[in-house]
Amino acid sequence: MNEQEVIQQFLSDLNAALPADVGARTDGGDENSKPPYVIVRWRSSRLQDENGANPFADFIRDSDGTATGREFHQYNEFVADCVVRSYEESERDSLLGAIDDAFLPYEYDSDLFHADTAEWRVGGAEPRSNPVVEPDWYEGGKVIRFKYLKRVTRDADSLGTAQQNIDAE
Repeated sequence: MNEQEVIQQFLSDLNAALPADVGARTDGGDENSKPPYVIVRWRSSRLQDENGANPFADFIRDSDGTATGREFHQYNEFVADCVVRSYEESERDSLLGAIDDAFLPYEYDSDLFHADTAEWRVGGAEPRSNPVVEPDWYEGGKVIRFKYLKRVTRDADSLGTAQQNIDAE
């Protein structure tokens, strides 16, 4: 999975778990700012020492067994801070519960989200301070973390051969 696939799948699952009148989106943009809604502030960090330091995973082979390229793996941690805003305190708490219900099963079986994810951790809900005086809404948050595998493939032509690399120098 790449970052775009991760965030799109995450938002899709989140929107499916929320009531129809509550939207979820990433931070930024110029969309409607009238609560209720969920903002996802996310980051992806490479895990340098995960599964060894060498990104080479395997050769790509055709049906005859001939190597046609290489596959490389990059391991990352995805962190999503889900910020809920609502005019009603009970609605805020209900939405935080819906987020928990949507993502908690992935702690047990990460393949339900995607086969290239692992080690899901769904954090607890917490109220957050709201520095804005007007409009007066309630804010809460939940942090969700998981690891994912990003696969990069290169065909043999783009990699060159040892002889080509020697001749180039």
